Amino acid sequence: MTGMGRVHAMPDPLAQADPVALVTGASRGIGEAVARELAGGGFRLCLGARSLAACDTLAAELRAQGREALGLELDVRDRRSVEQATRAALDRFGRIDLLVANAGIGGGELFAAMSDEAVADLVDTNLLGVLRCVSAVLPAMRRQGGGAIVVIASVAGEVALPASSIYAATKAGVLRFAQGLRQEVRRDGIRVTAILPGFVRTEMTGGVAVPMPGPEVVARAVLRAYRRGPRRIVVPGWYLPLIWLARLAPPLVDLIGRRILREGRQARQG
Repeated sequence: MTGMGRVHAMPDPLAQADPVALVTGASRGIGEAVARELAGGGFRLCLGARSLAACDTLAAELRAQGREALGLELDVRDRRSVEQATRAALDRFGRIDLLVANAGIGGGELFAAMSDEAVADLVDTNLLGVLRCVSAVLPAMRRQGGGAIVVIASVAGEVALPASSIYAATKAGVLRFAQGLRQEVRRDGIRVTAILPGFVRTEMTGGVAVPMPGPEVVARAVLRAYRRGPRRIVVPGWYLPLIWLARLAPPLVDLIGRRILREGRQARQG
């Protein structure tokens, strides 16, 4: 009878054999760990960073392990560089199933001590760089019927501490951008996930004396985000209570911040 036949589910645009991922900031730290995790998960990889030599070296290593990988020179501060790298990825593989907008820099100075140039570089790299990468990839994802966008934000986007005010502001911007973008592209079959790392062991956190896991914890979260599409993932999970504390009892977080600031000053003086 009409209307009584079997209902066929639409194919999942992310259910691709050998999906293609574009990873920014892939030359070291979290980006490198993400590339290795995705390679193990069956991805074909486009590895972008300002250092083409480092990306080429990692790509060659992954190819030796049987994965397809392409190194790309990609400076997220330069729209032309982002667009050229995206075109090269599409020319090579024909699609981009996952964008990991990871490239970023740290900012461990008090705001009053920062130059205008340092502030602008943080905003240009950490926030505008994410927007440029998403803008470059969106048309291809829409044409192919879907994809996944993972932005690497930070717990600092929810809980700002002394000597991180501008860095925290850029990461808060990334979080709000991801929140709005997710709603804008949902009908296009595109998933958006924000990952909020706490302190993770990389070159950026070399001077921080707190227990922290390696970047692999973020890499595993990226693969989980691609497969499941959650709105956000906090890693390590023990930072979740701090985020809730910042929402429910801001004065306590301010107290923690003042103590960190005082200890930092004493360490510099002593």
